[in-house]
Amino acid sequence: MLRSGPYLVATALAVVIVAGVSSGCDTASDRTYKGHGISFRYPKNWQPAKFTGLSAKNASGLWTVAFKPGSSPSRADLVFMSEYRTPVAITKRNRATFTAQVTSSVSDVATRAGGSLLAGPTMVSMGGLLGYGFRIRAKTRGNLSSESRILLVWNGKSEYYLNCQHEAGGQHTAEVEHACDMVIRSFGLG
Repeated sequence: MLRSGPYLVATALAVVIVAGVSSGCDTASDRTYKGHGISFRYPKNWQPAKFTGLSAKNASGLWTVAFKPGSSPSRADLVFMSEYRTPVAITKRNRATFTAQVTSSVSDVATRAGGSLLAGPTMVSMGGLLGYGFRIRAKTRGNLSSESRILLVWNGKSEYYLNCQHEAGGQHTAEVEHACDMVIRSFGLG
C-alpha cells in the first residue's frame, strides 16, 4: 500500500514471492478473466491457480487472482494480479514525484526476498492506467530462483499489481512473458 508524505512507498510487492500454487478447476477453454471490476485475457492452455502460502511479509490485498501454464510443474511459473487501496492516487501529474519511493520499495522487497532489482522503473500504462514497470529476481519459499516482470498501475487510489513470475532460466520463461503481454494488452476496467 502507498503511503504519502515522507514515508517510504510500500507497494504490494511482498506478494511477489509465492510459496506455491496449486491448480484450480480446469478452465482451459476460458481465455478471459472477468471479476473484481476488471477483465483481461490469458492463454487458453493456462489454469487458474491459488496461493498456498507466501514467503514475504506484507499487508494483504483486497483480492488476488492467479493463473499458471498447464504444462509447468514449477511453482514459480505464474501470472497474478492483486488490488490494493492506497492513500495516494498516482497520476500523470505526480508520477515522477513518487518514482524514487516506489523504486526503493520494490528494491527493498526484492532484497528481503533474497534477490535484487534487475531493471526499472519504466513508466508504463495498462488499460489506460498509469504506473511503473520493474523486473526483479527473488527466491520463492521453496528456494527457487525466480524472475518477475511487475507492473503497478493506479485507478484513483486503487493500485493494480501485476506480477508475471517465472523460474529463472526455466523452460516456461517465454510462455510466461507471452501471457504477461496478453494480460497487459487486454486489461480493462468494468
